[in-house]
Amino acid sequence: MNSDTCATWAGAKPGSVDQWAYDVVVVGGGVAGMTVALSLDSKLKIALIVKNNGTQSSTYKAQGGIAAAVGPDDNPSLHLADTLRVGQGLCRPEAVEVLTQEGPAAIEFLQSHGTEFNSLESGLDLTREAGHSRNRVVHYYDYSGRQVSETLARLLPERTNIDKIDDCFLVDILISNGECYGCVFLHAGKPVMVRAKAVVLATGGYAGLFARSSNSSTTVGDGIAAAYRAGAVIADMEFVQFHPTTFTTLAGEVFLLTEALRGEGAFLLNSAGERFMTGYHPDGELAPRDEVSRAIIQEMKSGNGTVYLDARHIGKESLSQRFRQVYAKLAEDNYYLERDLIPVAPAAHYSIGGILTDIWGKTTVPYLYACGESAATGVHGANRLASNSLLEGVVFGRRVAKVINDDFPARGDCLELPAAICSKGNSSKGIAIFGEILDDFAGAIRNGEEISWLLYYMKQAPLAGEINNDKVQECQAYNIAQMTELILEAALARNESRGTHFRIDFPEKNDADFKKHTIQQKGKKVSLR
Repeated sequence: MNSDTCATWAGAKPGSVDQWAYDVVVVGGGVAGMTVALSLDSKLKIALIVKNNGTQSSTYKAQGGIAAAVGPDDNPSLHLADTLRVGQGLCRPEAVEVLTQEGPAAIEFLQSHGTEFNSLESGLDLTREAGHSRNRVVHYYDYSGRQVSETLARLLPERTNIDKIDDCFLVDILISNGECYGCVFLHAGKPVMVRAKAVVLATGGYAGLFARSSNSSTTVGDGIAAAYRAGAVIADMEFVQFHPTTFTTLAGEVFLLTEALRGEGAFLLNSAGERFMTGYHPDGELAPRDEVSRAIIQEMKSGNGTVYLDARHIGKESLSQRFRQVYAKLAEDNYYLERDLIPVAPAAHYSIGGILTDIWGKTTVPYLYACGESAATGVHGANRLASNSLLEGVVFGRRVAKVINDDFPARGDCLELPAAICSKGNSSKGIAIFGEILDDFAGAIRNGEEISWLLYYMKQAPLAGEINNDKVQECQAYNIAQMTELILEAALARNESRGTHFRIDFPEKNDADFKKHTIQQKGKKVSLR
């Protein structure tokens, strides 16, 4: 790193903006970002920029596991068929083929880097989750993501070519002549400009925008917002997957109860103590997540009561050993899986939309790449197959690294700085209200008239203004408002119901007009193609 001064940026005093130089900047400390960094050529100087310290990432919080066709009764073609079926006509088949064909190699990659998974004498202990026709979910008890995250993070200090820099907030992408040359972020209260030959966005999704979410409240799509401002095409922003079974602790925390519980035999009861899922879907509790979430909401409304997860018949020994994290968390609030019915409700969990990429992670902006939840690779279509998310991060993270390694760009530096982007007009208090409105009007069940009203309301406070360089909160508020508008605009454009997107005013699927992807780009109207 160096600290040479550069030109004034958005009101900053001359000399107050640090300049650093790297070959590659990877933004994001989850499985996708770490996979890229660890897979890049050791001759390249890499900055791994992390928003906090990595423990708030969706990877770290992931419970269930990683889907891959590694069982004796399984193969990638079956995994592909399940993924396409759940994606309801919007998956990109070539991307799904990459994901499923390279899935076993992704598991081997993680194991070769020290990741342990639960095993039996016959091999890996595989479980089943919703939408799968086989037991193919590789896991480590019920904190698989944490196991992967901590294992990969331990390797980073050993790589002398990687600088992991915590507590950084991505502000903007450096663009010159339509090409990416680096990024700007806030670190220790100061703006920093990082010049790079390639930038990889692995910044996660935007499910944290919703007031009720299994994600960290900081998971709000900062990388997607920055890419959009840089001119990159984004896609399918209306598709947000809600996890059916989350528990609200006494402290108000929304805690996910892994789908593997239902895979191991737990079922759902309404307020009358009746099982109801088979009345909504032939797969019952293992129906796709969007179906289960809407069924729970319907039961809560029609029965004027709570829906419960019932795992009492499984037994304490199995529950406390297989689901260690969930069991301990519930016990803190005096709930015990072998004794009690657990009240559950859906929460925003995973964002399918993001920065449009090809199957090598290339965005529409040269030298800007994306992978993981921030990317719209097309593998998930209109609804993500359970446990395909961590797999996507590894598979496409490795592909991004390969394409950079194979064709590392030899380019000069740009001298331009980005325009100011953050608004002083959007307070954090106002943004919290947006989260609550998203829950009500753009959640698992939506209404076009309400979405139109909300968009009108938001546009009364335009996103214009000057950045305050040392205020991450204002930048975050700007991104949240911008991302919320993009989601609502996409949801309003899709006048049908498909996968995670359900409109009560257009409750049917319409293949004739909407078997297309929602496309958004700065300065252009939303389109479907």
